[in-house]
Amino acid sequence: MALTLRRPGTRNQITKADSREERKYPLPAARAALLTAWLDARLPRDSQYPHGVITSCYYDTPELDSYQESADGEFAKQKLRLRWYGDPVDPYAGVWLEMKSRDGARSTKQRVRYPSAGVPNQLGLIIPERDELARRLRDLTGLATLPLEPTVIPTALIRYQRIRWQSADGSVRASLDTDVRTSNPRGAPIWLPIANGSVLELKSSSDLPAQLAHLGRLGLRRTAHSKYALAVETLYGGESARAG
Repeated sequence: MALTLRRPGTRNQITKADSREERKYPLPAARAALLTAWLDARLPRDSQYPHGVITSCYYDTPELDSYQESADGEFAKQKLRLRWYGDPVDPYAGVWLEMKSRDGARSTKQRVRYPSAGVPNQLGLIIPERDELARRLRDLTGLATLPLEPTVIPTALIRYQRIRWQSADGSVRASLDTDVRTSNPRGAPIWLPIANGSVLELKSSSDLPAQLAHLGRLGLRRTAHSKYALAVETLYGGESARAG
C-alpha cells in the first residue's frame, strides 16, 4: 500500500491524538433528530465546537489504494486529507493536513496546520499542488523522503454537518454526521448526496460507559462505515472504483 507513513512528526506545530477505539453506527437521516435528543440526555455538547460544517479533501493513489483498503475491510489502513471548517469556510479556524491511521478498531490522527495562502477555488478551498503537499507531508511525518509511489492525487471532497458531544473527563467523544455530500475536487463544484452517509461515531480510550452501551435498542448496528469509500463509489461508480 503506497500510503505507508507511520513515523510520528516531531515539530511543535504537529499534534498527534492518543489511540482511541472508534465505533461507527450508520443510521437513516430521518432518525438523526431522535438520536440527537438521546445523546443530549447522556452527554454534554462539546463546549468548544458543539456543531458546524466540515469539508475534507481526500487524497489517494491513481489506483485508489486507500479506497481499496476501506472497501476490502483491511485491518490496517490510512487516509490522507485536508480539512476546513465552516460554510462558508472560516479562515480563522485554519486548514489542517491530517493523516489518520487505523489498526482494527483503534485509530490515531496526526495533523499539522496548513497555511491558508494561495488562490481559492470556486468553493473557497485552497488545494495545494503536488510539491507543496509533499513538503507539508514531510512536516507531518518527520520523513526526509516520502514513500509515495505513485504520487497521491486529490480524489474526493466530502462535506457534512457535525454535532459533537464530549464527556466531562474527555474520555468519551461522540459526533453525529448528517447531510453528507461529495464533489470531484478536479471538476465542477457540484455536490452529490451520499446515500446512507449519515453516521454516529463514538471514540473512547476504553469501554463505553453504561449510558451509551445500548445503541442496539435504537436499531443501530456497529459497522466499518467509511464516508470516503461511499464518496468514491458515488463519484466514480462502485465496481469501476474497485477496479482502479
